[in-house]
Amino acid sequence: MGAFHSLLQERWMRKAAAFWLLVALVMAAQAPWRARAATNDNNVEWYGLGHNSRDSFYRNPSMAVPTGQAVRLRLRVYRYDITGATIRVWNSAAGREELYSMSWVTNDATYDYWEATIPAQSVPTVLWYHFRIYDGNAVAYYADDGARDGGWGAAYGSESDAQANDYNITVYDPTFTTPDWLKNAVIYQIFPDRFYNGTTANDPTSSEKVYGDNVLFHTNWFDLPENPPRGRDFYGGDLQGVQAKLGVLQDLGVTAIYLNPIFKAPSNHKYDAVDHKQIDPHFGDLTIFQNLAAAAHNRGIRLILDGVFNHTSVAHPFFQDVVARGSASPYWSWYTVYRYPIRWFDDVNRNHIWDAGEPQVNWDSPLQGILGSPDYASWWGFATLPEWTEIQAVRDYVYNSSTSVARYWLNQGADGWRLDVADEVSHSFWQGFRAAVKATKADAPVIGEVWGDASEYLTGREMDSVMNYRLKFALTDFIAKRAIPPSAFHNRLLAIQEDYPPQAWYALMNLLGSHDTARFLYDAGGDKNRLRLAYLFLMTYPGAPTIYYGDEVGLTGANDPDNRRTYPWGQEDNALRADVKRLIRIRSVYAALRTGSIAHGVPLDDASGVYGYRRWNSTHRLMVALNNSGSARTLSLPASGYLSNGTRVTDLWNGGQYVISGGAVAVPVPATGGTILVAGTANDVKVTFTVQGFVTAYGQNIFVVGDAPELGFWDPAKARPLSWVNSNTWSGDVYFTDYSKCATIQYKYIVKNPDGSVIWEGGSNHMRTLPCSGSASFTDNWQP
Repeated sequence: MGAFHSLLQERWMRKAAAFWLLVALVMAAQAPWRARAATNDNNVEWYGLGHNSRDSFYRNPSMAVPTGQAVRLRLRVYRYDITGATIRVWNSAAGREELYSMSWVTNDATYDYWEATIPAQSVPTVLWYHFRIYDGNAVAYYADDGARDGGWGAAYGSESDAQANDYNITVYDPTFTTPDWLKNAVIYQIFPDRFYNGTTANDPTSSEKVYGDNVLFHTNWFDLPENPPRGRDFYGGDLQGVQAKLGVLQDLGVTAIYLNPIFKAPSNHKYDAVDHKQIDPHFGDLTIFQNLAAAAHNRGIRLILDGVFNHTSVAHPFFQDVVARGSASPYWSWYTVYRYPIRWFDDVNRNHIWDAGEPQVNWDSPLQGILGSPDYASWWGFATLPEWTEIQAVRDYVYNSSTSVARYWLNQGADGWRLDVADEVSHSFWQGFRAAVKATKADAPVIGEVWGDASEYLTGREMDSVMNYRLKFALTDFIAKRAIPPSAFHNRLLAIQEDYPPQAWYALMNLLGSHDTARFLYDAGGDKNRLRLAYLFLMTYPGAPTIYYGDEVGLTGANDPDNRRTYPWGQEDNALRADVKRLIRIRSVYAALRTGSIAHGVPLDDASGVYGYRRWNSTHRLMVALNNSGSARTLSLPASGYLSNGTRVTDLWNGGQYVISGGAVAVPVPATGGTILVAGTANDVKVTFTVQGFVTAYGQNIFVVGDAPELGFWDPAKARPLSWVNSNTWSGDVYFTDYSKCATIQYKYIVKNPDGSVIWEGGSNHMRTLPCSGSASFTDNWQP
């Protein structure tokens, strides 16, 4: 009996122990403040680590946030693998490191999830973060991967590697606004000397000099630029030339012009100013500028000027006064002088010091190659470009005083500023600049030249926008060079959106190329269909599409100076221009393509080279897809949850109408082509086409085809079918979208035979003006 009692007691104790172990496990699972017990094997399992900056489970909110908004971050690890984790944050505004301890919060069958919250910030800043993960005395790190495109990241063995790939959270001023006109703009960039010669009276002459080098004036407009560039060759383009071609730009659909520097300077590029308040005499004068501004405004076109406030020319009178008078000059502190008197040398070895055998030269000597001087700070070592300091006197001259450069030109008719080498000037300088610009002209944009991540300039205190080189290089890699698949392109698009406040993202200056890069057509190997496809993307994507002069008519060119060829007047590819013009019109008709919402990656198929997205607002729903392959394809675009079955969609780019069926729509798209589909609305205009006088034989059917997308753009395969009424009469309805309403269209009737051959109506095209609303009936007689 005693032995039996002992056995029962042992069994009871085992059950009790199991029960309390289960209770402990349940309590641990429900207690987020408790750390998960780890195996403590001093080994962090890298393969289990994970954080996705674009997934609200891991980061909430997952985009840029306003001040006053906390951000919750989560880290994934293998179950029971770690003993602790910390988020290391660099607060750029505060200039300090901040550490946040993480706690276990939940788990699934495979992973534990650790969490910490970064508190709300009171001032705009950028928070750069990565994770430190501990298992006993072992430590690993997790940050963005080497592509620096957000989303899932990578594990690292050193903190320096993780820090180099930090994720970032942009924290912006909630009152930050950007000009609405910029979000809706189509910008045209002009390098003035190479656009159009409006008058020969101000042409440079060979007797003039550029830093002692004789000017080379091209009497043949189609000469290639001097290579290597010396800044001394001119073609005679001027502001009168820009004004003379405003009608051409307005016809294209341009609503803003960005002018490369126009202020007095020795070189052809004018990034070496000698007077910021004088128009270069070879471009015109103040009156000519004012006339250009007025003429542009009359056509609904705004002017954006190029501000170069990091450096001047050595020939600038302020610097020359320093050269002549040293520390006695009132401009001595405007520049950084290392040694006086100031000299410079023909730096053959490019080490910026005088070496034996190198001739000392004076200010009037030719400049061959890169010249540097050990006597003063200069931009990237170019002795021709001494750098300004940022003392108060310089700030007053540039933006702070009532007569400052920034304010002066806005008062003379300019509408905004593009700022050269913006990331080489301090944040405080640009903060003051922005305040002065907005006080002078509230809707004048401040646009920075920043080639990389511009988050720190887009917090609401400095720039409204930047030149979107991140997008430019993504498009070059994806479309021009076909060097990356759609998924990589997708990630790079999302990374830009993730980094920037929405009001800045919708106002980005989206470009395919500029005066500082090879032209897109050059990178595309001369394939104009790739250029068309890139423009189709630009005109249907958020941001201000920017055309570098001549790209729209097939101008090509490698890097500087070849990218600065003259506009090919009289030799334009007018078919390409017509396509760009049509894309601009599509953008102008549908506000959803400018400021509407977007869903990326619908569809996304690496195998076929297809990428798409949706754009919508309260009025219209559109679908865009790019076939970035060398083969024609019929794309199946998913529509479930977006457009209902039976919805009619019109292909605004290729022509034709289709119907959503089975939650998708099948659309034929040519090789290196795209489609822009707009869903039908209750506001579409219904037109009943009726044709009489053709007696059909068995198997023959009659269609209407014309120059509108709803009529197939003259493609018989996309002509709209009519229905038989009687022996010689056919009739049918066609719905016209906002793209075509109010327009005068041309069309004809065709007969399709059973064998597939087509009989076209004879005579001239029928011409009718579509109503702007309601419905209409067009009755015609068949023209034999």
